[in-house]
Amino acid sequence: MANIHESGENYLELILDISKTQREVRSIDIARRLGVSRASVSKALGVLREAGMVEPAYYGKVVLTEAGVERASEVRKRHDLLCRYLTDILGVSKDIAEVDACRMEHIVSEEVMSKIKDILKN
Repeated sequence: MANIHESGENYLELILDISKTQREVRSIDIARRLGVSRASVSKALGVLREAGMVEPAYYGKVVLTEAGVERASEVRKRHDLLCRYLTDILGVSKDIAEVDACRMEHIVSEEVMSKIKDILKN
């Protein structure tokens, strides 16, 4: 799998999330949601394009490749699972769980994720 860093995974996850609520994802949508410049988005999309995660953007439209959807979905699943664990098991507030899960989703090992899944099943 392509070596995408935390910020790249965050972009992929956001693109996936936006695509679920809007007909198309535009670079300006990403910039607004992240509070960054369009130039920053353009640079990040270039890195993701080189990694084969997004298709070349035409007229600002951003489309995930099959590999991009797979990676974004994996990150989203990890995020959601961590949020559930933090709120349901540890009793952390939803707002704090969202922020912490966003950080944790990139570094938690598969072993830990497996244990969390087991705990949440019970």
